[in-house]
Amino acid sequence: MTDVIIPAPVVLDEARVRELLRLPDAIAVTRQALIAQAAGHVTQPDPWHLEIPQVRGEVHIKGGYLHGSTHFAAKLATGFYANSQAGIPVSSGLSVIADAQTGYPVVIALDNGYLTDVRTAAAGALASDALARKDADVVAVIGPGIQGALQLRALLELRKPTQVRVYGPNKERAEAFATRMRELHTWKVTVTDSVQQAVEGADIITTATPSRKPHLFGEWLKPGTHVTAIGADMDGKRELAASVLTATGLIAADDLAQCRRVGELQYATKTVLDSATVVALGDVLAGRVPGRTSDDQITVADLTGLGAEDAAVGTVIAQAVARSRPAATARAQHQ
Repeated sequence: MTDVIIPAPVVLDEARVRELLRLPDAIAVTRQALIAQAAGHVTQPDPWHLEIPQVRGEVHIKGGYLHGSTHFAAKLATGFYANSQAGIPVSSGLSVIADAQTGYPVVIALDNGYLTDVRTAAAGALASDALARKDADVVAVIGPGIQGALQLRALLELRKPTQVRVYGPNKERAEAFATRMRELHTWKVTVTDSVQQAVEGADIITTATPSRKPHLFGEWLKPGTHVTAIGADMDGKRELAASVLTATGLIAADDLAQCRRVGELQYATKTVLDSATVVALGDVLAGRVPGRTSDDQITVADLTGLGAEDAAVGTVIAQAVARSRPAATARAQHQ
């Protein structure tokens, strides 16, 4: 019997992963993943979470397979929030992307959490674009970190607002964030002294914090506001007060069951669920259900992060590596 040599998986560092996955491509495949998930064309296990309280550490393991795709993926992502005090990045992680025909790993992406960050930003931008009013012009970002910046970068791929308001508890970091954001676009970027000051009068609000206490309240929202909430992805995490959900006419979840377990919907009362329309974001993106139904309606996107999204961006990486391998092999043989 002839021995079969299985190629070792390609190991990619963060810089190479960033080269292979551009933001517009991440948005495109994240859209596909959300639509497929809502249609039941995805296999993904429930997320696995681990907390390390003494250092405010979170560990998330997710994965999935989009039916008919060439690859599947399993991802480990971490957020260790005490890292910021030591001047090192909060996020880290890696993804293993495998061939869906053989099961063999083909890529190990040591991306330091970039793949998670970029697909989260893509989902947030897609939600805001799908649910915000067409004339939305003022954006508020609560949480001026890596994710907050990526959310704005992704939104610029789909919308062109003229004003951004930013709030973070560390004013110096918020000012540095604002300086970076001014370099992206001609919009006016303002750092506020409170969440309320940031969100009052805003058309699109993005909350990107690891909070366990609500910091956004319904009485601050004007009619027609859209809120994209991405911070709640574990039991006990929360960014939105009950008054936000009470004021909401439409809630779009990336995964309805998952959001009921670990998203903002874990706090939704029967009254909220009876009064608001609760739909899958993928169904809105696909046009299978309506999104916003009036200019005065307040809408919320509850995003907890999908293993299907991890598989989608991982597949982009694996396919790019596969395209480059024949050329690399030819060069090695010629040498």
